[in-house]
Amino acid sequence: MNAMQEMILALSKLKKRYFSRSGTNMLSNNFLPINKRVFIFLLAGLLALHGITAAVIAQKFSRPGGQRMPSDDLETIALWVDQVKQCSGYKVVILGDSVIHGQAVASGLETLPAYIAEELRQRLPDRDVHVFNLGMPGGAPAEVYFVLDALAGSGVDLFIYNINMAWFARENTLDHPAVTRLKGVPHALDLPALGIQMEESNRTPAEEWFAQHVLNYWQPYRYRILINYWLWGKPLREKIEDAKKDIRLILPFAEEKLPETIEMRRRWYEKDWEGKLDPDEGRVGAFYLTGENKQWVFYRMLLDTAGRESIPLVLFITPRNYELLERYDMIDRPAYSKNLSIVLDAASSAGFPVLDYGSSIPYENFSDIVHLLPEGNKILANKITLDLFDQGYIKR
Repeated sequence: MNAMQEMILALSKLKKRYFSRSGTNMLSNNFLPINKRVFIFLLAGLLALHGITAAVIAQKFSRPGGQRMPSDDLETIALWVDQVKQCSGYKVVILGDSVIHGQAVASGLETLPAYIAEELRQRLPDRDVHVFNLGMPGGAPAEVYFVLDALAGSGVDLFIYNINMAWFARENTLDHPAVTRLKGVPHALDLPALGIQMEESNRTPAEEWFAQHVLNYWQPYRYRILINYWLWGKPLREKIEDAKKDIRLILPFAEEKLPETIEMRRRWYEKDWEGKLDPDEGRVGAFYLTGENKQWVFYRMLLDTAGRESIPLVLFITPRNYELLERYDMIDRPAYSKNLSIVLDAASSAGFPVLDYGSSIPYENFSDIVHLLPEGNKILANKITLDLFDQGYIKR
């Protein structure tokens, strides 16, 4: 029985239960046929919305490189993972953080994955190339581990993962706890020992059953948060709360015109950094790679998983704006070099290549210390693609 048949059966049972109650005089002979028609129209409308949502999702993922995850709820992340699994053709998945997601660009078509997709299509015109952007703002090695683990055995031709050294200094283990449930079952790891507290559902058993067996098969409900982002730029409830403070924010995608959004996407040298960068609060590279460092633990785990599952993985060092870092004494050069060497050695020992683009992008193409503007993403995409072909990681 497929998903739609299950939903129709469940709704039919609810209808029969309602209309089969004995001992009631509330329903007249004329009332019952009318409600049958209402039920049919309601069911037809629900099915139509289901079909429309499925068509919209299919259309948006026809060129997945330009699609980025706008939220971190389980259904949204799982949709990207499922699209990778269902896709045929030559599949490339790009994992990582906000650098991959495209923090400093307005359009998904200006992200690094989108430009890599364009480069690959030009060089592989006879292949059905699909590049997926699985970058998550705040995505550290812990998040990447769970996503990579969920995609093991999914037929991906190449994974690309950006190493951002700053994440090894993060104190909390996980910013996106939904990734631990991507497999649909409790993860085998001892998550509390790794500093991860599982989310607890506030649904009753009946609500949980109804959600699992009915609502989660109806795509407008399952992807309601994602649809809100596609229609409004953020969930409608949040927009209404924001509009109470500023009525202009009720308009779709009004956040794109906020001063802080515009400021974020300007070139770094057009901004005032005084008071925003303080070396006393932590400098790039100043951390220890030991068993107490949970991000280091997960980095080693993802390398082990990739090796054990024979996952084709290429890593690259994220470009950095060293001019800005050094101007405000925000980098500990000796510590950075030492830790970078340890990270690279771990990848090399596991049998995975690392491409170093740490100083490869002209500084005018940054919006801050690490996030690239559209032209920077385009330059980096070209460099990565050339190296993938020249070093034999992609065969023509």
